[in-house]
Amino acid sequence: MSSATSRTALVASLVAIGTAIYTTGPLYRARTWWSFDDPLAADWFVIGVQAAVGAVALAAVVRFGRWRRLDRTTVIVAGALVGWLALGSLWSASPSTTLRESLLVGVALLAGVGAAAAAGDRLLAVSAWIGVHLGLGWSAILIVLVRPGTQFESQWTGVYFNPNSLALVSAFGILLAIVLLAMIATRRIELASPWRVGVMVVVSASVPADLWLISGTGALTPLFGLGVALGVAVIAIAAQRSIGAASAHPLEGRLVAGVAGLAVVAIGAVTWLTRERWSSAVGRTGGFSRRTDMWEVALDWFSRAPIVGQGYLGAWSDPEFTAEMLAARGTVLGSTHNSFVELLLGAGLVGFGLAVALYALLWLAAGTRALADRRITSVWPLAVLVYVIVEHLGETLFVGGQLMVATTGALIVVSRPPSSPPTAPTPPPTGVESVVGERRS
Repeated sequence: MSSATSRTALVASLVAIGTAIYTTGPLYRARTWWSFDDPLAADWFVIGVQAAVGAVALAAVVRFGRWRRLDRTTVIVAGALVGWLALGSLWSASPSTTLRESLLVGVALLAGVGAAAAAGDRLLAVSAWIGVHLGLGWSAILIVLVRPGTQFESQWTGVYFNPNSLALVSAFGILLAIVLLAMIATRRIELASPWRVGVMVVVSASVPADLWLISGTGALTPLFGLGVALGVAVIAIAAQRSIGAASAHPLEGRLVAGVAGLAVVAIGAVTWLTRERWSSAVGRTGGFSRRTDMWEVALDWFSRAPIVGQGYLGAWSDPEFTAEMLAARGTVLGSTHNSFVELLLGAGLVGFGLAVALYALLWLAAGTRALADRRITSVWPLAVLVYVIVEHLGETLFVGGQLMVATTGALIVVSRPPSSPPTAPTPPPTGVESVVGERRS
């Protein structure tokens, strides 16, 4: 095996393991094999593993030098967001919680940046798909064997402890599978013929398997996020064909992406205002499992400190706040189940504005790439970004150790338009090395 192949295999393995760690389920489940601190998110071993991943990611960013390609404004905004969240520990009801989660969010962003810097677009997609399915495969086996802790109130949890987490990872696995199949079909990932067929069969088979896992959870938000992400991808591909030369220039593509982003926000606002009407059609109430009850309490507390917030995730340690949550919903869940509401509550308008700015910059970058690069596979960062944002709207996922935060970090790297125009595909290699190898972009 050549040194280049060995290095590629090492990078793929590290990214896959890191992805599995950031789906939280496998790491948390393994930690329960011996004594642990409750909650697991604050366990010293879990934090230590995440810190180690961050250290490896930092080394990758420096070693592979792709930090030079990062958009400086996006990096500054991301750094400012993490710094502001950490600063909130000065006025938080739980300074340790705010500081810990803020720093671990920064580590997760760094982990994503490092993975993308080391792997590049194609190997990143392959490795992430493998990493996601390490936990999903483990979950499927335990569910079939009816192991304790993998089902909860007739809903499947697998190794993820709750149905929503299992569904989120499963839907993300489907999205990655579609990305991989598109890359293989268009020869963005070059495989020798025997490997090509085998890999496509395995990846294709993972889609119904992941749908089966979602069906046992009863969760609809990840499927909705997946549908929106794929819908945006189809629209972007159609725009590639219809806009043509106008989108080839980065400034033109950025303008189109910006206008499209404003249209998406407008559609989202209309969807929210009419939620009572359409939600009943899909068997849900306008309260979204009484999430809006929590949001009303959170927004009321946000209004008490609108600029700086209550300290990120710190309000949940305030007895008065939890008492109001208990009165409003009948139970205290520990988060508002909406990352943006949580940011308003904990980080105020400053933190919320920085988060919105971060995702807006990523939208512009991913949208510009989707329009400027004529290959259909260029839309995948935009599709993944849409999935992340939709999931943020239904769950509090902007926390330490969360895959969606690490994915945001990876998007900072891969959303950038290519520095050179695409070249014609070369004939596929014939060696086994092509299974994990790829040309660097």
